[in-house]
Amino acid sequence: MLDRFYKDRRRAQAGTTLVELLVSVTIMAMALSLIVGTLSTGLLNATLVKRNTAAQAVVQYEMEEIQASTFSTSPAPYSECFTTERPHSPVLAPYEAICKDSTDVTDLPFTLRADVSPLPRTTTSQTWTIIVVATGTGDRVGAPVQVLKVNR
Repeated sequence: MLDRFYKDRRRAQAGTTLVELLVSVTIMAMALSLIVGTLSTGLLNATLVKRNTAAQAVVQYEMEEIQASTFSTSPAPYSECFTTERPHSPVLAPYEAICKDSTDVTDLPFTLRADVSPLPRTTTSQTWTIIVVATGTGDRVGAPVQVLKVNR
């Protein structure tokens, strides 16, 4: 009779309890939240790296433009609008203007704007300042870069 009692009791405990189920669901939810958080952080970091790389390319492009231009005693400030989604020539814009998106469906929106302004130091040298701005937010990307141009 005692054997029968132990067999019935083991059969009654064969399933999972509600507490065990809640603990396992909680553990799975915490693991899933960690995975989702890691993926979203990775996507954000990739976006920032892409933007910063594009900003470095814009600064390099503007420095080469300043170097290639002829020396002028009365240079004017200007802005250029850039798109980072595909290779596209920069579009010249008035200084610190808002880069307007084209109405053409094939054009992608501008994502960066370079504001380039000269500051004459002497009659033979100038200091050019390059500021890169994110067009969506209007925030500066990185620090301003200054270039010295000398008339030789």
